[in-house]
Amino acid sequence: METLIFLDKQLTLWLNSFYGNFADVFFYLSTNLLVWSPMFLVMLWLIFTRQGGQGLVTVFFIGMVILFADQISASVFKPLFERWRPTHDPVMQYLIHTVNDYRGGNYGFCSSHAANCFGVATFVALVVRNTSLNIAMYLWALINCYSRVYLGVHFVGDLLVGALLGIVISRVAYEMYLRACLHFFVIHHHNKWTLKSGLAEMFGRSEPSVVALSFWICLVVILFVSKLMINYHGVAC
Repeated sequence: METLIFLDKQLTLWLNSFYGNFADVFFYLSTNLLVWSPMFLVMLWLIFTRQGGQGLVTVFFIGMVILFADQISASVFKPLFERWRPTHDPVMQYLIHTVNDYRGGNYGFCSSHAANCFGVATFVALVVRNTSLNIAMYLWALINCYSRVYLGVHFVGDLLVGALLGIVISRVAYEMYLRACLHFFVIHHHNKWTLKSGLAEMFGRSEPSVVALSFWICLVVILFVSKLMINYHGVAC
């Protein structure tokens, strides 16, 4: 265990070492989930356009994934393990790179960001089953995870466990979602696979790509705003 902790700290320091003014601004902005709200709004548009009022069932389960991922990571793991964030670790706090003196709370195991992002990405991927959307969702989750290491508020191990927690919660929620769909959606199916494919077909072939496109647009906007802020201020935010 001591070896794993040592390697975790060394990997975190290495990943945290690739910093610069532009990256400071970019990851400081991208770690805020509000900047991705246009993508979420387009996702809601997709759900209600293709599922109508029954889309409330899908939104409810996405909300449940976020709720359980956030509460289990924040209210169970963090107080149970009490592992310092790098920014509060007695030694690491003097070695880690931070941005705008952002340090987070005392404890960081496991990462709520990672649990939430990978939980949502996995649930959406299971329901919609569209390659371009899956790539966009998991890339979004990875950017958010790396931003936490870059800002120095999480160890890599915090993120790996948080991501695993989010994936497990989303898998459980998806199984419950399938059972709920039998009562709320009219889908011709003979077995579990045809039920899954029938749900995916509800979202069409081109519409999920619009959500993926909204991710890329958000990413480009964040990059552009980061560049503007650097040109204007010369330093991070």
